[in-house]
Amino acid sequence: MKMTKSMANILLLITSVFWGSGFVVTKIALDANVSAGLINFVRGFLFVVCVLLFFYKKIFKMTFKDFKVGLIAGLLNFGGFITQTIGVMYTTPSNNAFISSTYVVIVPFIAWIIYGKKFKVKGLVSIAACLIGMVIITGISNEEIKMNIGDLYTLICAFFYAGSIVYLGYSTRTTDFSVVAFMLAAVQAIGGFVFFLLVEKGHLTDVSWSVAIVPLLYMGIICSFVGQTIQVLAQKHTSATSAGLIMMLESVFGSVFSITFGFEPFTVKLVVGGMVILLSIMLMEVEFKQLLVKNKEAA
Repeated sequence: MKMTKSMANILLLITSVFWGSGFVVTKIALDANVSAGLINFVRGFLFVVCVLLFFYKKIFKMTFKDFKVGLIAGLLNFGGFITQTIGVMYTTPSNNAFISSTYVVIVPFIAWIIYGKKFKVKGLVSIAACLIGMVIITGISNEEIKMNIGDLYTLICAFFYAGSIVYLGYSTRTTDFSVVAFMLAAVQAIGGFVFFLLVEKGHLTDVSWSVAIVPLLYMGIICSFVGQTIQVLAQKHTSATSAGLIMMLESVFGSVFSITFGFEPFTVKLVVGGMVILLSIMLMEVEFKQLLVKNKEAA
């Protein structure tokens, strides 16, 4: 069965749910003294194991072209993960959520610069509405914005994620999704391990493994293997701008999970902001020209 754009967007929505839940488990792992590099190494290692278990035949047939495409995607992906994980350690949740979400603005500019994809007025309006929704949710407009090192890491993360979304959307369409998923996993595991050894000096003595083990397993298997494999598969069949808007919902789902598990209180801002973001995505997906044609035909 051929995958349609609507089916692909539904799969990306499921990915956003998984990634939204990842905010909570990442916070639990960090509170258990698991470092950013170690988190990424474990996630990547579990991701590699799962991909090999399910897709080993295709992985062993990887061509050099597949390797090169997957390597670039993996480096962009790892850059986003490591800078986001570090950023969470040094900035407030509201700053982190808002600054991370700016990748939805960066995506169409990268797509235009690198791939010549023209801006659509509808897309720009949807992005603006989406950012307004994030401002409402985070309450960032009521606070004085002070740029610290955590905010800077988070901003860098937004650029990496934007690059990753655009690249996965336009450059991996001729490469099997399982090969790309394997390379994402391998780069994350190797990059996390190197970062852990060189930057974090390989410290393990303070880790509370009894607390950290379940969050690490969840991040590696559900957030990384299931979530990113679905992402790579789905992004072949939708636009980068649509993908960016839908995956931005991970912040909304992150707030929902955070409230559910008692990390923050329920607020009206979450409901109102979430509705604005959902409306922005609906605006992006509605084809007004087709509706006008149908209305004229019906008349």
